[in-house]
Amino acid sequence: MCQVIDVDSHWTFAWEFEPSKGPLAKFADDLPRTQDLLAWFFAGDLIEALPEQARPDPSCLFGLPAGEEIPEHWRKLQQTGKPADRIEWMDRVGIEFSLVNPGGYGSTFPLIRDPDKRAEFVRANNDVLLEVLDGYTDRCSPISVIDLVDLDAAIAEMTRMRGFGSRAFSIRTEPVGGLSLCHPHFDPVWSAAVDLGMVVNLHVGNVPGWFGDWANLGWDFGNADSIGPFLRMANTQRHHSAEQFLNAMLYGGAFVRHPKLTILMSEIWAGWLPNFVRQTEVFCAKRGPWGDWPFALSGGDYLRRHVRLTPLPGLGDWNTLDLIRDYPEMVVFSSDYPHTEGNADPIELYQPGLGELDEPVRKAFLGGTMADCYARMGDPVIH
Repeated sequence: MCQVIDVDSHWTFAWEFEPSKGPLAKFADDLPRTQDLLAWFFAGDLIEALPEQARPDPSCLFGLPAGEEIPEHWRKLQQTGKPADRIEWMDRVGIEFSLVNPGGYGSTFPLIRDPDKRAEFVRANNDVLLEVLDGYTDRCSPISVIDLVDLDAAIAEMTRMRGFGSRAFSIRTEPVGGLSLCHPHFDPVWSAAVDLGMVVNLHVGNVPGWFGDWANLGWDFGNADSIGPFLRMANTQRHHSAEQFLNAMLYGGAFVRHPKLTILMSEIWAGWLPNFVRQTEVFCAKRGPWGDWPFALSGGDYLRRHVRLTPLPGLGDWNTLDLIRDYPEMVVFSSDYPHTEGNADPIELYQPGLGELDEPVRKAFLGGTMADCYARMGDPVIH
């Protein structure tokens, strides 16, 4: 029987974009109002790239009726469930172990400027999910929110969360304090991740897009026909930030220094992976116009050792089965449940093609590859 590991599920809450109505109410005054928060979450990188006078009023972006704060398709998802129900669903569809992401609130900590309040907010974010999953973390492991501005605090929070059953932590893929995240300054975080048996999670809400002046297209937000293209463009750059992070970790030697580290990428699309791997293999040939490659493994082999990516057919990934077949050591399974990009029967979503793959490839995709990542750190998730 194949053991299935779901690397990206979610827990949703009725108050997710209305923090004043939930357990994070004490931070409501430190966060934007609901529509501003939604605008930041869905299009913040593009909005912030515009000159201040050219930015849209958030109230125009979602076409909400008077008095409504949340789009209907999001309101349908924002229901606090019970862990026992999630376990019943996992048993029904065949998932043994699941990493559970927090809702959108878990990505909003950069909006809090005061460092002490921000640290308090990060911890409170993590406590929300811990409280829900208490007693169930052997099957549903909370993904921790970690802020790398203060490394001592980050490692302390990782350690605290691991003590409560967390097996992964999310970071933002952006430099901190003028330093690349591969700078040796951050090595204590990657060492702690391995020592604690945790993987690094790059999720769509934490991979900021970089638009610069390409954002300034003379948008007419008084014209409803501009809104759809604007919101779509806002979500086109996510994987670029992830690629920059991977390049830094590879070429800066972090993968050499931390051979058991795993980077897990979720909801960042998957079609770019073959070109990225191929380009890396070309750049990292033993000899070439760029000089000798100094590390023991090829660039492609470092990526295969350290990087895991989950496709998302429900979002539009079109070549998923090809990726599973061609990159069995990198491509892993997720449900994204209960988000609309996922599926209530996520394994079946891959059929019939999944069943036609060679058995070792199929087993690697569904759980074997991720199980190996945890096992090599000496702390398996499935025994």
